[in-house]
Amino acid sequence: MASRFLYSSWAVKSLRDYLESETLGQLASMFSIAINAPVQILDASGAVLAGPGTQAAGNSATHILVDGQPVGSIALVEGQADARAIRCLGLMRDLLTRLCEQAAQLRNRLEELAVMYRLTEAFNGRTDLKDVSQIVAQTMVQVTGAHACSIRVLSEDRQELLTMAAFGLSQEYMSKGKILLADSQVDRFVFENNECVYIADETHDPRILYQSEARREGIVSALCAPMAYRGKVEGVIRVYHKEAHQFDWYETGLIKGVAAQAAAAIVNARLYQEALQAENMKRQLRLAGEVQRRMIPSSPPHIPGLDIAAVYVPCFETGGDFYDFIELPKGNLGICVADVVGKGVRASLLMASARAALRAYVTHIYDLSRVVAALNAHMYQQSEESDFLTLFYGVLDMPNSQLTYCNAGHETPLLIRGQEAQTLSCGGGLVGIDPAMNFEHEVVEVQRGDVLLVYTDGLAEAMNFQDETFGRGRVRQAALVAAGRGDSAEGIAKHVLWEMRRFVGLQTGRDDLTLVALKVQ
Repeated sequence: MASRFLYSSWAVKSLRDYLESETLGQLASMFSIAINAPVQILDASGAVLAGPGTQAAGNSATHILVDGQPVGSIALVEGQADARAIRCLGLMRDLLTRLCEQAAQLRNRLEELAVMYRLTEAFNGRTDLKDVSQIVAQTMVQVTGAHACSIRVLSEDRQELLTMAAFGLSQEYMSKGKILLADSQVDRFVFENNECVYIADETHDPRILYQSEARREGIVSALCAPMAYRGKVEGVIRVYHKEAHQFDWYETGLIKGVAAQAAAAIVNARLYQEALQAENMKRQLRLAGEVQRRMIPSSPPHIPGLDIAAVYVPCFETGGDFYDFIELPKGNLGICVADVVGKGVRASLLMASARAALRAYVTHIYDLSRVVAALNAHMYQQSEESDFLTLFYGVLDMPNSQLTYCNAGHETPLLIRGQEAQTLSCGGGLVGIDPAMNFEHEVVEVQRGDVLLVYTDGLAEAMNFQDETFGRGRVRQAALVAAGRGDSAEGIAKHVLWEMRRFVGLQTGRDDLTLVALKVQ
């Protein structure tokens, strides 16, 4: 049986293929002593392998069969065997048969180990999923002596079996049509039970979906084996024969072993590809984050009479928060702090669109309410219904000591004067929800020592391990303490941020955070 396999280096011809000459000689001597008569052990052709003489001279020979095939015989050299001698010869025959079977099993195990070792060498270092699958299909044909092999794995929705590789099968047969797991009784049984399924004749088995195609391809018998990794079936291997074939225990065990090795190799290749994709995604996100950070001012502008500081902490590589300083004619300064819904790449793209549109509108629209209204209409047209942003936009007119602002659904900024903190809430609703929404603006006077604090909800909604939020009250109190000490704009921003971090402890931030502080000098 083992001669069918490519990696077998031996073919059964005689007892010597199972047992060594020295062993046969010792057995012949022991048998002769046991029955008190010389005994010869012969091969299938009658040549003497052990015992006296070089020519077969025995009587009452009894044949030794292994797997139903004669591999030799044992006989008395002289005289007629009595009943006792015949019984002893039968026992000796049975003993030799058992020894041969054990030797065959041992060689089969060694051969199987050799096949697995070669498979490991073949798979080692292979990272391309298609390449690994093709090697598996080809190897399966070589080690089993079959005519063809195919490998199919489940689609992402686990509904359809997709072809990963095939060997010995025509393109016409492999493109015969879809194989849905719900329709294929054989494959469904393999996946559900993690067991092999034997098909005696694919052309007449009612469980087979494409019987006529199998007939044209010349396929008769097949074995369907699960490719299981850590108890989970990843795919199915089918080994085909073009004539009626009964897969014995050794072939079935070998196919299952190869299938398990193949499953591990395919899973490893898949994990490697996923790791490459994840690393590529991380690299793209890092690049996107770098591009986004270039849109955020690297340092505040130098405006006479103003001390400016800003803090920007994205939750991920990219984020939806942004702030901007826009230098306008006549010594005016535009101040924008916004928070786009969501986080990550989508939010960062919306942020970039909003920032570009705002900068475009402020160059030719003077009225602040109309600027925000134009941005609102733009975001409504360019985004989905679920996309929106909150926005604070103000213009500081330093020559006239005035702040004109519009708060569009944003966290309420604070205008601190002495020990008082005024909230700046005039404006309108969220940007990008209603294209017809009206926005209002308000003008407030600013004095020397006044502090304007604008922030996003990532500051007020920062949470500790008890799920308590930092809150607007703590933001207000921290800002009043720092401003009351006469801290600079940077000192005020750092103190507020420090108080927030002291409150949340080691809890990871869940949202982007932006904080802008301006102090009138």
